[in-house]
Amino acid sequence: MKKISKFEKEKLLNLLECTEEELEILTNTSNTILQENYNIYDVLLKILQQGYNIREATLSGIMLGQKIGYSSAKIEMEEEIKNKLYQAFKNSQK
Repeated sequence: MKKISKFEKEKLLNLLECTEEELEILTNTSNTILQENYNIYDVLLKILQQGYNIREATLSGIMLGQKIGYSSAKIEMEEEIKNKLYQAFKNSQK
């Protein structure tokens, strides 16, 4: 987040409807979770489970995408979601 311009940061603050301090806390929390080596799907769920809402999970997803690459993150997340849905369907058939 330190690499974005002041204008981009202001747009992000408006979009998330938060202050710079709240954004800093969110960024630090997201970075901590991202360093725990969960898969992408679990990272977003963990953020939501901590009481953050969709906008925070989205920001964390963006940060994760920057960290591992957007194309790679998209493919990995799609596969994880497919696998979770398949497992849920398979378990409901029992």
